[in-house]
Amino acid sequence: MLDSVLTNLLLNFFFIITGLLVIVIYFDVKKKVPSRLIVILISALTILLCVLFSSKLASGVFVDLRRIPFFLASLYFGPLVSFVLMIIIILLRVIVIGNEFILLVALNYFSAFLILAKLSKGFLRARKKLKLMYTVGLCSLLTFYNVLFGYLYESEISFYEYSCIVLIPLAATIVSVIMAEMLCKLMTMKRLSTQNEKLQVVGQLAASISHEVRNPLTSSKGFLQLVRDEKDQVSQQKFIDLSLKGIDQASHVIEEYLTFANSAPDKVEKIDVKGSLDELVELMEPMAAYHGVLIKPQLTDGIFVEGQMRSFKQCVMNIMKNSIESMPAGGELVLTMKLKEKLIISISDTGSGMSREQVDRFGEPFYTTKNEGTGLGIMAASIIVKSMKGNIQVKSKLNRGTTVYLEFNEVTKVFQ
Repeated sequence: MLDSVLTNLLLNFFFIITGLLVIVIYFDVKKKVPSRLIVILISALTILLCVLFSSKLASGVFVDLRRIPFFLASLYFGPLVSFVLMIIIILLRVIVIGNEFILLVALNYFSAFLILAKLSKGFLRARKKLKLMYTVGLCSLLTFYNVLFGYLYESEISFYEYSCIVLIPLAATIVSVIMAEMLCKLMTMKRLSTQNEKLQVVGQLAASISHEVRNPLTSSKGFLQLVRDEKDQVSQQKFIDLSLKGIDQASHVIEEYLTFANSAPDKVEKIDVKGSLDELVELMEPMAAYHGVLIKPQLTDGIFVEGQMRSFKQCVMNIMKNSIESMPAGGELVLTMKLKEKLIISISDTGSGMSREQVDRFGEPFYTTKNEGTGLGIMAASIIVKSMKGNIQVKSKLNRGTTVYLEFNEVTKVFQ
């Protein structure tokens, strides 16, 4: 009999811990504290399992740990939860075990409800030691009721039964409260950690915008001031051109940031991949020539993907620009298209390449291998590709170049 009672009590304790973990998983998935209804449902199920796996002692007393989920839910979630669970416990006691001594059971839990309703307001603000004192006191009070009623009804209770009624529930209550406090602390720490991460990202974003936009605007302001004092028209025109260049640079930075706020295409259209890439090659050739880079396009006609033309061009242009800048001493940039089950656009360079760590951080915000830059261009490219239901992969070795693969699933082939 001893083995059977201990087994059932251990099962009860397992049900309680599982209920606590379910609440934590709910918090982790939903990112919010569960509602009272969710808590009532989880607690009621835990109480039901505890009652179903209760043990009847020789004295006629039923032993289980149903009071623990009742205590925890009442103290952490308030009187309304406590009252509903009190009714559920009494009903389950009648349905599963029977109505013997039901008035005493109802009086027992009603007294506990009144005490819990009084304590619940200050419980959450109390320290851990005080919370343990509260729950130990309540558990001892209910145990005292059980023992007192046993004596009044002249039940013979052995020392072994005393340990089942008093010691084991008391120990289980202490461990459950400690675990509940640990889980509450973990949830609080995770919430604070998430908030800190968001604040850190906002801070980095603000610093990056400030740096990237302020510099060209400051230059433009200086050149415009020079225009005001300059009499020579040729010099004036030169200063105005430089001012416009700085404003265009600031505008380009802002456009890159807007990509993150609007990653989904506004208007989905069929993009002629070769036509778009031909335009990009023509656009990037002056920059490539300046760096001594030869662009070699190997493109195929009649292939279309779904997306937004402007975003698609920006994506490929950002990657091509990075490739060209990785070849300060000149080199080759090969742009190819391959169509199998997917369309794969590869952009290969013979530049400085990247280490394994740099490849792993490819597309990470604010991470760049260049002396000047925000790392947002590649991140923008990654977001655009994903918004087109595609994928981006990178292969690179130090001093041996880099190849970026853009994979697109929704492809249309037009036979000509």
